[in-house]
Amino acid sequence: MRKSSHKVAEQRRRDSMKLSYDDLRLLLPPIPVAADDATRDEPLLPGAMPPRGPPRGDGDGPNRAVSKLALLRSGNEYIRELKWKMDRRDEEVGRLRDEVGRLRRLFDKMGVRDEEEEGMEPIDLARDLDEGWEEVRRARRAAVRAAMGDDEYDDDD
Repeated sequence: MRKSSHKVAEQRRRDSMKLSYDDLRLLLPPIPVAADDATRDEPLLPGAMPPRGPPRGDGDGPNRAVSKLALLRSGNEYIRELKWKMDRRDEEVGRLRDEVGRLRRLFDKMGVRDEEEEGMEPIDLARDLDEGWEEVRRARRAAVRAAMGDDEYDDDD
């Protein structure tokens, strides 16, 4: 009985990892199959070479033939790139907000008012993004539960 339950739990874990890799393959931009590993200064690790034979994974997409190691390395690099871009964007948004505030103060001094702006709720970008992300997260969890065939599956493990 104990071996059987462990076997089932291990299969669920492997299925969950496979779904996560398949999701990552679809989320990342196209990864050159051999270019990433061939240009590295560090020695190749086992599993770093592209797979032989047909592409792995059930999913479609440009990253179907990419090894798990290359997928993780590319994912890390892509996250760093997106974080850098977000930081630059946030800096620009801050500068634009400062400029809008300066212009509003200038217009107030001049006695100019925008009648359409009266009574409007101020834009809160962080709140709007957080609310949107929660909707995406709930939808993803529901899709994972459906794929795993388990209503009690929790992807926080």
